[in-house]
This record gives sequence, structure tokens and C-alpha cells, in this order.
Amino acid sequence: MQVAPIDPLTSLRVPPHAYARLVAIFAALTLILGPAAVNPASAATGASTDLSVAAPTASVSRPILGESFRLSGSLGPGVSRVVRLQRYHDGDWEPVQKQFAAQSGHYSFVVSQSSWRMRWRVLAPGVEREGRSWAERVSAPRTLFGQQQAVTTSMARSVRAGSAVRLTLFAAPARPGRVLTLQREGGDGWTNVAHLTTGATGHATYVFRTREVAKTRFRTIARAHHGAPAFVGSSAAVYALGSRPVGVMAWRGDSLNHPENTLDAFRSAVRQRADFIEMDFQPTADGEWVLLHDADFRRTTDVEARFPERRRASPREFTLAEVQSLDAGSWMGPQFRGVRVPTIEETFDAIESAERLHAHRVRLVVELKGESAAEMRALYRKVVSLRPDWVSRKGHGDKAIFMSFEASHFDFPGFERTGMETVAVKDEPDPADLHDGEFTQVHLHTRLLDAALVDRYRNQGAEVGTWPAVGTASVLRAAVAGVDYVTTDDVAGARRALLQ
Repeated sequence: MQVAPIDPLTSLRVPPHAYARLVAIFAALTLILGPAAVNPASAATGASTDLSVAAPTASVSRPILGESFRLSGSLGPGVSRVVRLQRYHDGDWEPVQKQFAAQSGHYSFVVSQSSWRMRWRVLAPGVEREGRSWAERVSAPRTLFGQQQAVTTSMARSVRAGSAVRLTLFAAPARPGRVLTLQREGGDGWTNVAHLTTGATGHATYVFRTREVAKTRFRTIARAHHGAPAFVGSSAAVYALGSRPVGVMAWRGDSLNHPENTLDAFRSAVRQRADFIEMDFQPTADGEWVLLHDADFRRTTDVEARFPERRRASPREFTLAEVQSLDAGSWMGPQFRGVRVPTIEETFDAIESAERLHAHRVRLVVELKGESAAEMRALYRKVVSLRPDWVSRKGHGDKAIFMSFEASHFDFPGFERTGMETVAVKDEPDPADLHDGEFTQVHLHTRLLDAALVDRYRNQGAEVGTWPAVGTASVLRAAVAGVDYVTTDDVAGARRALLQ
């Protein structure tokens, strides 16, 4: 009688779902442990079977293009034999290097990263020796992605002239022992300062002592390293500031954080301890004064929705009630919805209240965005009627000083008896212009700013300011040029940069 072979799994009296689970476990063990674990006879006889082993390990995780590094690992103990390093290229594995591996199966190859993505594996061909055979062994592939270099030089943005500044140099990816060259540029080209060696994190430090009021730029060059090419980092600057303080003027209030020319912008400027607040006034159709910089309301209000037929109209064509029906905050963000265009009375009251609350006094630059000297005279009279002690008839240091882009706006009858301190604005080159002490301050556009021009106006008896000093670098360039004031939208940031 013929007896059918017995399958140890199918012969078990188990439910179908349990049988399926046993089959899955058996298959998983085969994948994890390899054929030898489930068929010892195959290993004993040395059948020619591929055995997958761990992928080679790279000495760097993200090689730089051109950089040499090491791929190492083990194909497992067995027999001493030749092993081959292969690279995947154009759909196939191609040989790159070969070496003799001892019985331990350990190998180590030195390679370089020639493209952004490379795949490597190691192959040990099967061998037969003295009647025995050892199967071919192949490692799992290792994919390596190239990494771009980055080199930075960081330091404090500003220090007092004569003090030391600590520079931190960094090259990424980190390569311990890489040489970094620190260079400086002070107006006479780039010169080497020091050659430093990075630590394990890719950093190196250097202490530089400033000597005079000046801007000094630094940059770092990462030298060629193990095949990786040299790399020049971008420059960074430190500004050495003098001991003379530089005043901060809030440009239309704290306009970085609040809608410009609004009460909250002015309150915030006081809270941030601005020295001056610059503000823009224009008259309405019914003779009131409101805060507005532009020739119309389109940029800073919802006038196009409220009064579309007058969207391009001057505030002189709106009544005060119409102006105060506009939303002057939503343009900057929904959190400012409902902010209104303030009047001159509301503005002065809000500033005085903020001064008492924060125990800080500010001065005001009252700018006329006007059309005539008659409007300037009317604005002056309005200020004096509201706050008589803000403008004196002699001396300097008034609470309110007056500014206009048009010098002719100060040419009205009786001007010389007003005692007004005035500010001239220069936004175009005008080397022949002399003020002969006529203006208390001269404000230069930042694109015109240089130390010689600042000295020229100061020698004429005027204090010198600049605008718009937006951003730390702009503030510090102005300070190094020697200005008395910077007009900025970020009061707190300017004060930090100026070490106040």
C-alpha cells in the first residue's frame, strides 16, 4: 500500500486562519534568518546560494561632492577570498574596486562621491576549494546622497569701538580637522587674519579686537579637505560704535508692529523708549488735522470700499466724520480691524498719557504733507493752540519740531518770530546746497549717506538724521557714518543694535 507523504503543517488539526498564520511566520523566518536557518542541509553542503548581508557602512553620512571617504563592513565569516565593490550605474552594477578579504569577511574601500546620488554594494563571488564550496555573498546596497557645503561666520552685530568681538566659524558638513581661514575686509581688500582647525562639530572660534568706529567685514574659507574642494562662505559684518549716543526716531510710530500713524503705533513708540516720533499731518475739508502720509487713503484704509468714487482723493476732500469712518488697520492684519485715522488732538493726548504711564519723554517731528506755506502756518498755529509750551520762541530742544520736504513751506509771514525748530529733508544729491544754520536738523535718505556728508551738515550747525533705517544693518551703517538720529520702523530693534 502506498502511503502519501505527510506535510507537518497540513497534518495539524488547526483552523484555516491559524494555518495561514503559521505559514506567514515560517516565511518571515526565512527572510530574516536566511535559507540556512530553515534548511541547515543547504549550508552544510555549501550550495551556491546568495546570502544577503548588511550594507556597507560609510565613514560620513552625507559626503561632499569630490570628498574621499571609507566604505567598510563584513560579509560574514567563511573563507578568504577576493571581494568586489560595485556601483549602480545606468541600470546595472559595475565593478569599481576589489581587494582580498580574510576569513573574517571584513573589507574596507576608499571611494569618493562623484554625483549627488550613489548606490554601493559589495560582492564576494562563490568559491570552491579542496572539495568544498562557499556560496556567493552580496551585501545590501547603500545609497549615499551628496551634501552641499555651507560656511558661515557669526558674531555680534555691534560692539563699542576698542572692545573685543568673538567670531564663530562653522563649516558644514562637519569634518574634524578641516582648516578654516578667517579673512577681514576693512576697505582695503580681503586679508588673512588666522588659520584655524575645526573640532568635531565643525566649529572654530577667534577673538578680534576693534580699534575705531568702523564697519569690518569677515568671511571664512573652508580649505580643500580629503578631496572636497575649498569653499568660500558669505561675509558678515561687525560695526564698532562710538561713545556718542545715536537717537532713535520712530517712523510714523512703531510702524513695524502697528499700523502707521495710529494711536497704538505712537503709544508703542513711547513704550519702546524712542527719542523722537515722526508723524505726518494733513488737513480735512472742514479744517481739522488728521494723520496720513500718502496723498490719498488707498494704501492704509478701506477707502476704495467706502468711497470708491473718491478713492484717489486727497484728505482735503473728506470731512473729519468721513475720515474717521474709514478702517485704518485691516490693511496690516485682521487683528487691527477697526483702527481709525486719529486727529491731532487724539494724537497729542495719547502720547502724553503714554509718557506718564511709562515715565519716558519723547519729542515729536511734526511733518506737513502739505501743499503750501499757508498750510504749514496753519499747522504750526494748531500745535501751539493745543500745547503752547511745546514750541518756544528761543533756544532749542522744543518738544515739537517741524519738517517738510519743501523748504518753501517755511516761507510764510512772521516765520522768524515763531521760534520753530525746523528739519530739512534731502533725498537727492545736492552738493552745492548750504543751509547756513537755517535748519535745526537735516535728514538724509540712506542712499545718500556717507560720513563726509554728515560732517558737512554738522559743520553748518545742524544735527543729522537719516531715513528709512529699516533693518539692523541700515541702522548700524548710519551710526558708523556719524548721524545723530536714525528714523526706523523698529524702535526696539534699533535700540538693541545701538547697544542702548
